[in-house]
Amino acid sequence: MSASMDSLKEKILEKLESLPENAQQEVLDFVRFLEWRKENRQESQLSIVSEELDEESDAGWLESDLSNLGSYEPYDWQPGELDKGLPVKYVPGMGVVIVEE
Repeated sequence: MSASMDSLKEKILEKLESLPENAQQEVLDFVRFLEWRKENRQESQLSIVSEELDEESDAGWLESDLSNLGSYEPYDWQPGELDKGLPVKYVPGMGVVIVEE
């Protein structure tokens, strides 16, 4: 490992140690996000291609006649039918990201 890398790690540790615990938790969340993004980068690039292909089907749905939607009864969700989703958080410059617990 180079001396500059050690110096960078030391600077990060110094800053991290001076932060309150709740800010340290945010740093940990961000590091986990960076790891997740690195692992899923290829998958996300594939999803962009998939989204481009789905635009045609989306356009068809958006152009469909929805004038009769008011004739349907509202759906009555049963207990347990809607499970909890993953927790998310907005990160400026990145958008909404999944928060790992």
